[in-house]
Order: sequence, then C-alpha cells, then structure tokens
Amino acid sequence: MESDKHMSAGWIVVPLLQILSVVIVVVIIIAVLISVILTASSGASVLFDLRALAGILIEFAVAEFILNIFFSFMLYRLMKRRNTHFIRQLFLYEDLETTAKEIAAKKGIDASIPLNNLDRIRRDAQADERSRDPVLWSAILVFAAGASVPSFITPSGFSGLALVPLFAQYYVYYFLMKEWFRHERREDIFMDELSRLLSTVGIHVTPPPRFAPIPDRSFAVYLVLTIVTLGFFGIYWVYVLLSDPNNHFRYQAMVEDIIVAQLSGQTL
Repeated sequence: MESDKHMSAGWIVVPLLQILSVVIVVVIIIAVLISVILTASSGASVLFDLRALAGILIEFAVAEFILNIFFSFMLYRLMKRRNTHFIRQLFLYEDLETTAKEIAAKKGIDASIPLNNLDRIRRDAQADERSRDPVLWSAILVFAAGASVPSFITPSGFSGLALVPLFAQYYVYYFLMKEWFRHERREDIFMDELSRLLSTVGIHVTPPPRFAPIPDRSFAVYLVLTIVTLGFFGIYWVYVLLSDPNNHFRYQAMVEDIIVAQLSGQTL
C-alpha cells in the first residue's frame, strides 16, 4: 500500500502568485485608463494606449491559465493523498479488528460487543470516505479556466463561464476540509474503542494526545474572509489544506508504531 505523502507548505506560492497577478494587472489597467483619459482630453490619439491595454489583458489571461494548471496539479495531489490515506486507513482498521479478535479468542475472552463497535466504525468509514476522482476535478479546473480566458477580455462572458473554476475550486476546498475533520474524529473513536478492548485482554495501549488536532472549521467563515480580503485569506486556507493532513500523518505514524510494538507477538 502506498505510504502517506506529505506536501510542502511552499505550494502556497501558487495562489499567492495568482492573487498578485490580479493586483498587478488591475493597477496597470487603472494606469492605462488614466493615461487614455489624459490623452483624450488633450486631443491626441488614444489608439496606442488601447492596444497596450488589450495586450496586457491577453497576457494576464495566459499567465492566469498557466498558474491555474499548477494550482490544479496541487489540488490533484491534495485529493490523491486523501484517497490513498483513506483507503490505507480502512485496511488498517480491518487488520487491527482481526488482530484484536484473534487475541480475544486466544485468551478465551468474549469481546463481541467491542468488536461489533469496531466493525461499525469501519463500515461507517467505508460508506463516508469514498474516493474522489482527482483527475476529474483537476480537469474541470483546467478546462473551465481555459474556456473562460476570453471572459477576462470580453465582459459579457465573465458572469458565466469564468465562475465555473471558482465553484469547482471551493467545492474541493469544502469536502477536503470537512472530510479530514470527520476522518480524524472517527479514527480517534476507533482507537479509543480498540484501547478499551485490548485493556480487557491485558494489553494496555494508550495513544498520546494529538499535538495538532484538526478543528471543525467553518466553510462559510473561511469563504467570507477570503472574499472580504480579496483572496488573500485564501492563501492561509490553502496552507490549512496542506498542513492539516501533514500533522495527521505524523501523529498516525507515531500511534501505529506504539500499537505494533504492543501487539507484537500477541497472536503468535
């Protein structure tokens, strides 16, 4: 099974460049428009300024499309490691459940109730943590952004197609943020139940407290803050989507080592 993949916080450079490119082009457009107004008031030709503005808009659209490809690749990796970890966790649940059952049977202890609880938690995870297609969502972002390039230049198209990548992006943000929170809470419940079961057969496993638990963040609050700050809060949002799973992976690797050490040789 593929191991969990940590992602560098350096990926926040991509959304930062996207926002800065918008700020720069807005400043340039304002400067060009002021120049056009001043030139027109003096009676001179404004053709050069308008051509320069059109060229700037085209270059901006192309730059944004290229940045969107990198951004889509980042989201692809975020979704792929989510799928990989969730599948890996289901196998871990199954292995721990089987091991606990064998230990209880070996020691002649009836552990049917806690074993049923473990099985229910595993089945809940299997139903709730279905794979998301990272290729599909990344392709939606890339092709929607590519199709919406003309809308940056023609205002009539902006209200429609240009919003498609935004809706896709924030939907991905939503399910990544919420599903990691539910996954971690479910994992904590499973480990607590497993610890109680093992204690009844004389094996004491006490996982350490999480050093950075994933909080139940509000999607609405994050979205409003992103809008109010003209996208700059979205950089922190991306950082959260990168760092929360990284912290989760570090803690889980430590807990798995503890459990393996305690269960080593118990089923032999």
